[in-house]
Amino acid sequence: MMDRAALPHDREPTDDVWEVLFTQRAIRYWQDKPVPRALLEQVISAASQAPSGENSQPWIFIVVDEQSQRAQIGTALRELYNRTTPLRAMFDDGAKSDDLSQRLMLTGARAFFTSLEKAPALIIPCLYRLSSPTPDPASLLAGSSIYLAVQNALLSARALGLGTVMSTAHILIDQPLRRILSLPADAFPVALIPIGYPAVNFGPTRRKKVHEILKWNTWS
Repeated sequence: MMDRAALPHDREPTDDVWEVLFTQRAIRYWQDKPVPRALLEQVISAASQAPSGENSQPWIFIVVDEQSQRAQIGTALRELYNRTTPLRAMFDDGAKSDDLSQRLMLTGARAFFTSLEKAPALIIPCLYRLSSPTPDPASLLAGSSIYLAVQNALLSARALGLGTVMSTAHILIDQPLRRILSLPADAFPVALIPIGYPAVNFGPTRRKKVHEILKWNTWS
């Protein structure tokens, strides 16, 4: 069994797949340092190795590394945040929580919504020309043909020492995002993923124990 306490608490790249799996955590703060396009291409190349229905690979990955476009997307998300009182209240209350994990998570989420453009790059994976296992991009099954690729991107980024966070905030700014990225009508964003050199460390994640989620042969 993996000893999580013994895992490194740093920002270093690693070729150890187990270290990648057990230390890849949500990163919402980044260094003011551009990510070379060669590394971003490596992340997308890793993403493209994922399986998909009938190997149809119904995806296009848009990587936004130009500051002006990142600023437009960040502004759209911040304006949404500023006019959504329940969202602001949730994050403000969470930032005062006695639970450290909850407090850190919601403080980071607030930073995500208010200063997304600080991320050196954004990855927007899109379903495109989806046919298998369903032609309906709104179906849960559609995710099986792209979210494995998204996970590949997150894990490969961690291996390269790059921090990411999986977000579905794109659904809150769908129209501005479509305009900024010039998306065709048959392209459907499935995530909004900032990526960059982390300003905080990777490290062991807090997850349920295996005995809480594992059942052998039958549910009962």
